[in-house]
Amino acid sequence: MSRHTKSSSSSPSTTPSRRSVLRGVGAVVVGTGAIATASSPVSAGKKGSCDDPPMSYPRVTTRGHFDTTWYGSVVLTDGNTATNFEYAGDGIPGVHTDPEDELLIHAHGWNNDLEGGVCSVSEAGETFAAEGYDSPVVGYSWDADFGWYNATEIAERNGAKLAAFLTEYADANPDVTLRVCSHSLGARVALSALQSLDAWGRTDVVESTVLLGGAADDDAVSMAGQYGSSIEAATGRLDNYWMEDDDVLDWAYSTAEWGTAVGAAGVDGTPPENYTDHNVDYVPDHFSHYKEDGCLHEVVDTF
Repeated sequence: MSRHTKSSSSSPSTTPSRRSVLRGVGAVVVGTGAIATASSPVSAGKKGSCDDPPMSYPRVTTRGHFDTTWYGSVVLTDGNTATNFEYAGDGIPGVHTDPEDELLIHAHGWNNDLEGGVCSVSEAGETFAAEGYDSPVVGYSWDADFGWYNATEIAERNGAKLAAFLTEYADANPDVTLRVCSHSLGARVALSALQSLDAWGRTDVVESTVLLGGAADDDAVSMAGQYGSSIEAATGRLDNYWMEDDDVLDWAYSTAEWGTAVGAAGVDGTPPENYTDHNVDYVPDHFSHYKEDGCLHEVVDTF
């Protein structure tokens, strides 16, 4: 596994959020068993979700970059920085082999351990190929197997790491079109990456961004929200695929976050000019967006 570092750059500042307040009363949510533990049956990911994970699947990874203290704070592990990342699996075109015309990087959702994350990103890659997308799809694997509140912070802090990969890749391969796709809590990785790109003045790197069942607040993607201005600045377009009857987001997310997820309702407020909502109520459930009976055929049509 190869390690890459990026010199420290300014990242969007972290301000107290509703989640910070919720941590103070987290015992109430823990008592419900909703999504506060990684073993929850309605978690937004699947731990060890296939019998034989294809560990050779190419991916950018930050596994092991974060941990929690005994009192619950998220910390970087020794040797890691706010922006470093590593590679795992087979080589990535443009990094280890000759580049192709496009590269898509897909970030998995919550409650995926190492094997579950590989299962998730590899299945997404297989479905993209089956739907006629013939460019490489690589995974973005992150420490998603912590409890909900810690995992949301880790997802957001992974934004700078994903952005560092994207900028390094774009600098080395300026003619390659870069696309970012994400599922569930992976949406916060993608959205936070756009924040970092915007803060760094690298607004010409990402051609398109996709949220599948996004576990981020529906007003956070509006122009008045946390991510809206960065969406408008740092990606050519953003497409959000949402469904009304998403049991995970309708119940578990709203219980934990006291809000509505963009993956369950679309944007609340004035959207960025390059933002489009897509209702995909035909998708069977929260875990199927990137599967063969999901909505990746619609995603490919936007490319």
